[in-house]
Amino acid sequence: MRLRSFLVLGTAALLLISGCTAAATPTPRPSGSPSVSETTTPTPEPIVEPEAAFDVTCDDVAAEMRDLVGEPSSPVEPALSVVSTMSWIPGPAQYMFQRAGGIACSAGDAGRYWEVTILPDAEAAIAGATEREGYWGERGGCGEGSCEFEFPDGDVLLSASVTDPGLDDGDTARAEEAMRRLASSAAASSSEVEYIASDIIGVPCERFISEQELSGIVGADAVLFTDFGGWGIPAEVYHYVNGSRICYYTSATGDLGDISSHLRITTLPAGAWAFEKLDGAPVDVEGADAAKASSGEYGESILDVRLGIDWIRFVTFDNGAGAADPSPLATAAVRNLTVGPTAPQ
Repeated sequence: MRLRSFLVLGTAALLLISGCTAAATPTPRPSGSPSVSETTTPTPEPIVEPEAAFDVTCDDVAAEMRDLVGEPSSPVEPALSVVSTMSWIPGPAQYMFQRAGGIACSAGDAGRYWEVTILPDAEAAIAGATEREGYWGERGGCGEGSCEFEFPDGDVLLSASVTDPGLDDGDTARAEEAMRRLASSAAASSSEVEYIASDIIGVPCERFISEQELSGIVGADAVLFTDFGGWGIPAEVYHYVNGSRICYYTSATGDLGDISSHLRITTLPAGAWAFEKLDGAPVDVEGADAAKASSGEYGESILDVRLGIDWIRFVTFDNGAGAADPSPLATAAVRNLTVGPTAPQ
Protein backbone atom coordinates (compact mmCIF):
# COMPACT_ATOMS: atom_id res chain seq x y z
CA MET A 1 0.00 0.00 0.00
CA ARG A 2 1.31 3.46 -0.77
CA LEU A 3 2.85 5.05 2.29
CA ARG A 4 0.65 7.97 3.34
CA SER A 5 2.08 9.18 6.67
CA PHE A 6 2.12 12.84 7.72
CA LEU A 7 4.37 15.09 9.82
CA VAL A 8 3.35 18.64 10.81
CA LEU A 9 5.91 21.13 12.09
CA GLY A 10 4.70 24.07 14.11
CA THR A 11 2.13 24.73 16.78
CA ALA A 12 -0.28 22.26 15.29
CA ALA A 13 2.29 19.46 14.75
CA LEU A 14 5.05 18.29 12.39
CA LEU A 15 3.83 16.37 9.32
CA LEU A 16 6.39 13.71 8.43
CA ILE A 17 6.64 13.91 4.66
CA SER A 18 6.29 10.33 3.54
CA GLY A 19 7.75 9.41 0.21
CA CYS A 20 11.27 10.79 0.68
CA THR A 21 14.16 8.98 2.25
CA ALA A 22 17.68 9.54 3.47
CA ALA A 23 19.16 8.19 0.25
CA ALA A 24 21.97 9.45 -1.91
CA THR A 25 21.27 12.68 -3.78
CA PRO A 26 18.89 11.74 -6.61
CA THR A 27 20.34 11.62 -10.08
CA PRO A 28 17.29 12.04 -12.34
CA ARG A 29 17.03 9.75 -15.32
CA PRO A 30 16.52 12.49 -17.95
CA SER A 31 20.26 13.15 -18.04
CA GLY A 32 22.00 15.71 -20.18
CA SER A 33 19.68 18.55 -19.19
CA PRO A 34 21.53 21.79 -18.39
CA SER A 35 21.80 22.96 -14.80
CA VAL A 36 20.84 26.48 -13.84
CA SER A 37 23.61 28.90 -14.69
CA GLU A 38 24.32 31.83 -12.42
CA THR A 39 24.38 34.13 -15.43
CA THR A 40 21.62 32.56 -17.51
CA THR A 41 18.56 34.66 -18.29
CA PRO A 42 15.49 32.46 -18.94
CA THR A 43 14.41 32.55 -22.58
CA PRO A 44 10.79 32.12 -23.64
CA GLU A 45 9.94 28.55 -24.58
CA PRO A 46 6.64 27.00 -25.63
CA ILE A 47 4.37 25.87 -22.79
CA VAL A 48 3.55 22.34 -23.89
CA GLU A 49 1.66 19.67 -21.95
CA PRO A 50 3.55 16.37 -22.13
CA GLU A 51 1.94 13.55 -24.06
CA ALA A 52 1.44 10.15 -22.47
CA ALA A 53 3.62 7.40 -23.89
CA PHE A 54 0.52 5.22 -24.49
CA ASP A 55 -3.06 5.57 -25.67
CA VAL A 56 -4.91 5.04 -22.37
CA THR A 57 -6.51 8.23 -21.00
CA CYS A 58 -8.34 9.27 -17.83
CA ASP A 59 -11.58 8.79 -19.76
CA ASP A 60 -10.70 5.11 -20.13
CA VAL A 61 -9.82 4.87 -16.44
CA ALA A 62 -13.04 6.63 -15.43
CA ALA A 63 -15.11 4.21 -17.50
CA GLU A 64 -13.60 1.20 -15.71
CA MET A 65 -13.99 2.83 -12.30
CA ARG A 66 -17.61 3.77 -13.05
CA ASP A 67 -18.38 0.11 -13.71
CA LEU A 68 -16.57 -0.87 -10.53
CA VAL A 69 -17.86 1.65 -7.96
CA GLY A 70 -20.34 3.89 -9.78
CA GLU A 71 -20.29 7.62 -10.43
CA PRO A 72 -17.75 9.59 -8.36
CA SER A 73 -18.81 12.42 -6.09
CA SER A 74 -16.49 14.86 -7.87
CA PRO A 75 -15.26 15.36 -11.44
CA VAL A 76 -12.44 13.14 -12.62
CA GLU A 77 -9.12 15.01 -12.39
CA PRO A 78 -6.04 14.24 -14.51
CA ALA A 79 -3.87 14.49 -11.39
CA LEU A 80 -3.00 12.65 -8.20
CA SER A 81 -5.65 12.75 -5.49
CA VAL A 82 -5.23 15.09 -2.52
CA VAL A 83 -7.48 12.89 -0.34
CA SER A 84 -5.52 11.05 2.38
CA THR A 85 -2.17 11.59 0.73
CA MET A 86 1.35 12.78 1.56
CA SER A 87 1.63 16.41 2.66
CA TRP A 88 3.97 17.28 -0.23
CA ILE A 89 1.60 16.03 -2.94
CA PRO A 90 -0.72 19.07 -3.43
CA GLY A 91 0.72 21.30 -6.14
CA PRO A 92 3.51 20.37 -8.56
CA ALA A 93 3.75 16.78 -7.35
CA GLN A 94 0.16 16.06 -8.43
CA TYR A 95 1.38 16.13 -12.04
CA MET A 96 4.58 14.13 -11.63
CA PHE A 97 3.29 11.17 -13.66
CA GLN A 98 2.55 13.34 -16.70
CA ARG A 99 6.11 14.68 -16.57
CA ALA A 100 7.25 11.04 -16.72
CA GLY A 101 5.11 10.24 -19.76
CA GLY A 102 2.37 8.56 -17.76
CA ILE A 103 -1.08 9.45 -16.47
CA ALA A 104 -2.61 10.07 -13.04
CA CYS A 105 -6.39 10.06 -12.65
CA SER A 106 -8.48 10.56 -9.52
CA ALA A 107 -11.99 11.36 -8.33
CA GLY A 108 -14.11 11.46 -5.18
CA ASP A 109 -13.72 12.80 -1.67
CA ALA A 110 -13.08 11.52 1.84
CA GLY A 111 -14.76 8.17 2.39
CA ARG A 112 -15.25 7.37 -1.28
CA TYR A 113 -12.52 8.07 -3.80
CA TRP A 114 -10.12 6.44 -6.23
CA GLU A 115 -6.75 7.08 -7.83
CA VAL A 116 -5.07 5.27 -10.73
CA THR A 117 -1.62 5.90 -12.17
CA ILE A 118 0.06 4.28 -15.14
CA LEU A 119 3.80 4.80 -15.61
CA PRO A 120 5.96 3.94 -18.65
CA ASP A 121 9.58 2.74 -18.38
CA ALA A 122 8.43 0.54 -15.53
CA GLU A 123 11.57 -1.58 -15.36
CA ALA A 124 13.80 1.38 -14.47
CA ALA A 125 11.33 2.84 -11.96
CA ILE A 126 10.80 -0.53 -10.26
CA ALA A 127 14.55 -1.16 -10.08
CA GLY A 128 15.15 2.23 -8.49
CA ALA A 129 12.29 1.95 -6.01
CA THR A 130 13.35 -1.59 -5.10
CA GLU A 131 16.89 -0.39 -4.39
CA ARG A 132 15.46 2.30 -2.10
CA GLU A 133 13.10 -0.20 -0.42
CA GLY A 134 9.95 1.30 -1.90
CA TYR A 135 8.74 -1.60 -4.05
CA TRP A 136 8.14 -5.16 -2.89
CA GLY A 137 6.62 -6.76 -5.94
CA GLU A 138 3.18 -7.20 -7.41
CA ARG A 139 0.23 -6.76 -5.06
CA GLY A 140 -3.53 -6.61 -5.37
CA GLY A 141 -6.79 -7.28 -3.62
CA CYS A 142 -9.94 -5.85 -2.04
CA GLY A 143 -11.37 -5.99 1.44
CA GLU A 144 -13.21 -3.95 4.07
CA GLY A 145 -14.03 -0.97 1.90
CA SER A 146 -10.91 -0.65 -0.23
CA CYS A 147 -8.89 -2.13 -3.09
CA GLU A 148 -5.15 -1.75 -3.75
CA PHE A 149 -3.28 -2.85 -6.87
CA GLU A 150 0.26 -2.40 -8.15
CA PHE A 151 1.74 -4.51 -10.92
CA PRO A 152 3.75 -4.22 -14.13
CA ASP A 153 2.51 -5.23 -17.57
CA GLY A 154 5.18 -5.15 -20.22
CA ASP A 155 7.02 -1.89 -19.63
CA VAL A 156 4.21 -0.04 -17.82
CA LEU A 157 3.40 -0.06 -14.12
CA LEU A 158 -0.16 0.40 -12.88
CA SER A 159 -0.92 1.51 -9.33
CA ALA A 160 -4.47 1.89 -8.06
CA SER A 161 -6.14 2.76 -4.77
CA VAL A 162 -9.92 2.62 -4.35
CA THR A 163 -11.89 3.44 -1.21
CA ASP A 164 -15.61 2.69 -1.10
CA PRO A 165 -17.68 1.33 1.81
CA GLY A 166 -19.31 -1.23 -0.46
CA LEU A 167 -16.10 -3.01 -1.43
CA ASP A 168 -15.05 -6.33 0.10
CA ASP A 169 -12.87 -9.30 -0.81
CA GLY A 170 -15.56 -10.57 -3.15
CA ASP A 171 -14.79 -7.64 -5.47
CA THR A 172 -11.14 -8.58 -5.97
CA ALA A 173 -11.62 -10.55 -9.19
CA ARG A 174 -13.64 -7.95 -11.08
CA ALA A 175 -11.49 -5.08 -9.80
CA GLU A 176 -8.34 -6.86 -10.89
CA GLU A 177 -9.82 -7.59 -14.31
CA ALA A 178 -10.54 -3.87 -14.78
CA MET A 179 -7.01 -2.86 -13.75
CA ARG A 180 -5.47 -5.55 -15.95
CA ARG A 181 -7.45 -4.29 -18.95
CA LEU A 182 -6.10 -0.77 -18.43
CA ALA A 183 -2.51 -1.93 -17.97
CA SER A 184 -2.69 -4.24 -20.96
CA SER A 185 -4.02 -1.47 -23.21
CA ALA A 186 -1.26 0.87 -22.06
CA ALA A 187 1.43 -1.75 -22.56
CA ALA A 188 0.16 -2.60 -26.05
CA SER A 189 0.36 1.05 -27.17
CA SER A 190 3.48 2.08 -25.24
CA SER A 191 6.11 4.21 -26.98
CA GLU A 192 9.30 6.01 -25.99
CA VAL A 193 8.97 8.82 -23.46
CA GLU A 194 9.93 12.27 -24.74
CA TYR A 195 11.19 14.29 -21.79
CA ILE A 196 11.13 18.09 -21.96
CA ALA A 197 14.44 19.58 -20.83
CA SER A 198 14.41 21.90 -17.83
CA ASP A 199 16.98 24.04 -16.06
CA ILE A 200 15.81 22.99 -12.58
CA ILE A 201 16.24 19.22 -13.01
CA GLY A 202 18.35 17.99 -10.12
CA VAL A 203 19.07 21.47 -8.73
CA PRO A 204 20.04 21.20 -5.02
CA CYS A 205 17.83 22.98 -2.51
CA GLU A 206 20.60 25.39 -1.59
CA ARG A 207 20.44 26.70 -5.15
CA PHE A 208 16.91 27.96 -4.48
CA ILE A 209 17.70 29.52 -1.11
CA SER A 210 20.35 28.70 1.48
CA GLU A 211 19.78 28.27 5.21
CA GLN A 212 21.76 31.44 5.87
CA GLU A 213 19.77 33.52 3.37
CA LEU A 214 16.45 32.24 4.63
CA SER A 215 17.50 32.90 8.23
CA GLY A 216 18.26 36.49 7.32
CA ILE A 217 14.82 36.95 5.77
CA VAL A 218 12.75 35.32 8.53
CA GLY A 219 14.89 36.64 11.39
CA ALA A 220 15.49 33.23 12.96
CA ASP A 221 17.97 30.39 12.51
CA ALA A 222 16.79 27.89 9.89
CA VAL A 223 17.73 24.32 9.07
CA LEU A 224 17.19 22.65 5.70
CA PHE A 225 15.72 19.14 5.61
CA THR A 226 15.92 17.11 2.38
CA ASP A 227 15.88 13.55 3.80
CA PHE A 228 12.70 12.00 5.15
CA GLY A 229 11.30 8.59 5.98
CA GLY A 230 9.45 6.26 3.64
CA TRP A 231 9.58 5.59 -0.09
CA GLY A 232 7.33 4.39 -2.88
CA ILE A 233 6.70 4.68 -6.60
CA PRO A 234 5.50 8.34 -6.30
CA ALA A 235 8.74 9.33 -4.55
CA GLU A 236 10.76 7.44 -7.17
CA VAL A 237 8.96 9.26 -9.97
CA TYR A 238 9.16 12.65 -8.28
CA HIS A 239 12.84 12.61 -7.32
CA TYR A 240 14.58 10.24 -9.71
CA VAL A 241 12.51 10.18 -12.89
CA ASN A 242 11.54 13.86 -12.86
CA GLY A 243 14.46 15.40 -10.99
CA SER A 244 12.09 17.38 -8.77
CA ARG A 245 12.90 18.55 -5.26
CA ILE A 246 11.33 18.86 -1.81
CA CYS A 247 13.14 21.52 0.26
CA TYR A 248 11.89 21.89 3.83
CA TYR A 249 13.23 24.64 6.12
CA THR A 250 12.44 24.65 9.84
CA SER A 251 13.59 26.41 12.99
CA ALA A 252 17.01 25.24 14.15
CA THR A 253 16.26 24.67 17.82
CA GLY A 254 13.52 23.39 20.06
CA ASP A 255 11.91 20.10 20.99
CA LEU A 256 10.07 18.24 18.23
CA GLY A 257 6.72 19.68 19.27
CA ASP A 258 8.10 23.22 19.37
CA ILE A 259 9.87 23.29 16.00
CA SER A 260 8.41 25.85 13.59
CA SER A 261 8.16 25.44 9.83
CA HIS A 262 9.57 28.28 7.74
CA LEU A 263 9.23 27.14 4.13
CA ARG A 264 8.60 24.19 1.84
CA ILE A 265 9.55 24.25 -1.84
CA THR A 266 8.30 21.70 -4.38
CA THR A 267 8.87 21.73 -8.12
CA LEU A 268 7.68 20.43 -11.48
CA PRO A 269 10.36 20.77 -14.16
CA ALA A 270 8.77 21.88 -17.44
CA GLY A 271 5.52 22.17 -15.49
CA ALA A 272 4.33 25.55 -16.74
CA TRP A 273 1.46 23.80 -18.54
CA ALA A 274 0.08 22.66 -15.16
CA PHE A 275 0.76 26.04 -13.51
CA GLU A 276 -1.45 27.69 -16.14
CA LYS A 277 -4.42 25.60 -14.93
CA LEU A 278 -4.09 26.75 -11.30
CA ASP A 279 -6.58 28.87 -9.46
CA GLY A 280 -5.20 31.70 -7.34
CA ALA A 281 -4.84 35.46 -7.32
CA PRO A 282 -2.24 36.78 -9.78
CA VAL A 283 0.60 38.56 -7.97
CA ASP A 284 3.96 40.03 -8.92
CA VAL A 285 7.21 38.30 -7.99
CA GLU A 286 10.27 40.11 -9.27
CA GLY A 287 12.05 38.07 -11.94
CA ALA A 288 9.25 35.51 -12.36
CA ASP A 289 7.17 35.13 -15.51
CA ALA A 290 3.97 34.71 -13.48
CA ALA A 291 2.83 34.00 -9.94
CA LYS A 292 -0.41 33.08 -8.15
CA ALA A 293 -1.23 33.30 -4.44
CA SER A 294 -3.61 31.02 -2.54
CA SER A 295 -4.07 29.42 0.88
CA GLY A 296 -4.01 25.83 2.11
CA GLU A 297 -6.35 23.71 4.18
CA TYR A 298 -4.35 24.28 7.37
CA GLY A 299 -3.73 28.00 7.02
CA GLU A 300 -0.67 27.75 4.80
CA SER A 301 0.22 30.63 2.48
CA ILE A 302 0.95 29.30 -1.00
CA LEU A 303 2.79 31.09 -3.77
CA ASP A 304 3.06 29.33 -7.12
CA VAL A 305 5.68 30.74 -9.47
CA ARG A 306 6.28 30.16 -13.17
CA LEU A 307 9.88 30.64 -14.16
CA GLY A 308 10.21 30.05 -17.89
CA ILE A 309 8.71 26.60 -18.47
CA ASP A 310 9.10 25.52 -14.83
CA TRP A 311 6.67 25.54 -11.89
CA ILE A 312 7.94 26.16 -8.36
CA ARG A 313 5.69 26.22 -5.28
CA PHE A 314 6.58 28.10 -2.07
CA VAL A 315 4.58 27.27 1.09
CA THR A 316 4.78 28.94 4.49
CA PHE A 317 2.96 27.53 7.50
CA ASP A 318 0.73 28.76 10.31
CA ASN A 319 2.90 28.30 13.39
CA GLY A 320 0.35 29.84 15.73
CA ALA A 321 0.42 33.43 14.55
CA GLY A 322 -0.59 32.90 10.94
CA ALA A 323 1.55 31.97 7.96
CA ALA A 324 4.28 34.37 6.86
CA ASP A 325 4.19 36.02 3.44
CA PRO A 326 6.21 33.74 1.11
CA SER A 327 6.85 36.56 -1.40
CA PRO A 328 10.28 37.62 -0.03
CA LEU A 329 11.42 34.00 -0.03
CA ALA A 330 10.18 33.40 -3.56
CA THR A 331 11.78 36.61 -4.77
CA ALA A 332 15.13 35.55 -3.30
CA ALA A 333 14.87 32.08 -4.86
CA VAL A 334 13.98 33.46 -8.29
CA ARG A 335 16.92 35.86 -8.10
CA ASN A 336 19.25 33.01 -7.10
CA LEU A 337 18.09 30.89 -10.03
CA THR A 338 18.22 33.60 -12.68
CA VAL A 339 20.95 36.01 -11.59
CA GLY A 340 22.89 34.18 -8.91
CA PRO A 341 23.08 34.29 -5.12
CA THR A 342 23.70 37.60 -3.42
CA ALA A 343 27.15 37.76 -1.83
CA PRO A 344 27.09 37.40 1.99
CA GLN A 345 27.19 40.72 3.82
